[in-house]
Amino acid sequence: MHVYIKDEIFKYSNDAENVDKIFNNINITLEKMGLQFSHIVVDDEVIYDNYYNYIIKNIKNVEKVEVIAVTIVEMINESIILAEQYAKNAIPIISRLAEGFYQKPNQNIWSQLTDLFEGIQWIIQSISQINLIEASKDVVSDYGVWNEYVQEVSKLNDIIPELENAILNKDNILIGDMLLYEIIPVFETMTEKLGGLKSEAVN
Repeated sequence: MHVYIKDEIFKYSNDAENVDKIFNNINITLEKMGLQFSHIVVDDEVIYDNYYNYIIKNIKNVEKVEVIAVTIVEMINESIILAEQYAKNAIPIISRLAEGFYQKPNQNIWSQLTDLFEGIQWIIQSISQINLIEASKDVVSDYGVWNEYVQEVSKLNDIIPELENAILNKDNILIGDMLLYEIIPVFETMTEKLGGLKSEAVN
């Protein structure tokens, strides 16, 4: 197989034992280039997560792995835009989810709640990833607003355990209340903060 990282091409045999070497080389090469890993394209199939397992599973047939990398500025701006879009779109969904728990939640409602947990986890991870970048203070358009956004998201760390307890106790009314009166306000403020950052980031 051939692994493409920008203008560099690396050749490997299609053996599972080479997968660790491939990803180690990707990390080293991107660090030298001053770029951030975004995702990979394997034989025209775009892969955004579980990269390692995907290649292991298809190791015998993989011919081409293209590494998509971005600059720090591009990565931070993309994260801000995606988070703002997610938070904005999630608000009406959370509202309907709350109504579902006030009534009799079906399997679809529980599935949507699981999706919400995963979305919140993604938001928290994206913040951690950006805060680990030393240059983030110089890249984020308004670091004061960014910190206000981070503080707002941190409220979710306190809400989620309470929500999990309500789930364990099968208190559907409390679940609905927490979604409607605690999580939605956080998402509304997140959208407001990110909207300002986004408008400056893409100008």
